[in-house]
Amino acid sequence: MPREFDLIHWIRTQQTTSESVPLAAGDDLAVLKFAANDLVIVGIDQVLDGVHFLSTEHPPELIGRKAMNRNLSDCAAMACLPAAAVVSFALPRGIDPDFVKRLYTGLKEAGDAFGCPIVGGDTGSWDGKLALSVAILGRSAGIEPVRRSGARPGDGIYVTGPLGGSILGRHLTFTPRVREARELVARGPISAMIDLSDGLSRDLGHICRESGVGAILEAASIPIHDDARRLNDERSALEHALSDGEDHELCFTSGPREDAIRIGTVTAERQLLIRDGNAARPLVATGFEHRF
Repeated sequence: MPREFDLIHWIRTQQTTSESVPLAAGDDLAVLKFAANDLVIVGIDQVLDGVHFLSTEHPPELIGRKAMNRNLSDCAAMACLPAAAVVSFALPRGIDPDFVKRLYTGLKEAGDAFGCPIVGGDTGSWDGKLALSVAILGRSAGIEPVRRSGARPGDGIYVTGPLGGSILGRHLTFTPRVREARELVARGPISAMIDLSDGLSRDLGHICRESGVGAILEAASIPIHDDARRLNDERSALEHALSDGEDHELCFTSGPREDAIRIGTVTAERQLLIRDGNAARPLVATGFEHRF
């Protein structure tokens, strides 16, 4: 394994400056340039070996891609444009240097696809498993950031695509809905939005809690991904669509529209229900949650 500064030197060779990034990695901090009327939106996410990926099974390029794309999906959730990212690596001692370079390549290519350069970060080695943290900076670019707290009774509940079964591979290869989010907002007001990282039943609950509302979903309207049907286990395809997580489609609330899939309605009563035929039952939040 090369020493830390050999790896840092290689990473620096992968970076370039631009009008918005006059100084990338190399000094203690990078320098970014934003338009005077831009809001800066900041977030951070991490991926852990054994939780979000398996370093013994998954290609490092896909691990890096997932680490970056989770953050890009957060940009989509607020309809902002990604501007730059900072990456921190906790590397297991003795890791193959080629693995690390392929990992970084996956990160970089995912960011480049959305104009989001990596402008700095940190590396360290330890006796634990591989862990990556990506901090991202977004910019509003003329669109007010969409929050989770604006849903109102009577709004429709929409999703941008089919759900469930991401464990069959889409949790590594999904495409963040950054462009779709900007287009949705341009076509009409969106009152609240979130990306589906922890499962529809749990993430919709976040919108309802922040907005002080409830919701009723129509089971027959929820789009189910073919992967959810392929799992063929003790849970139904609908249950997978409600709870699997890591679909990274967008769930949003809005007035009537035809550019997404309507799956339910926001209600004044602060409860989450799902209606299957004529019967409605409580919607239990069964998506992913870290246990401490």
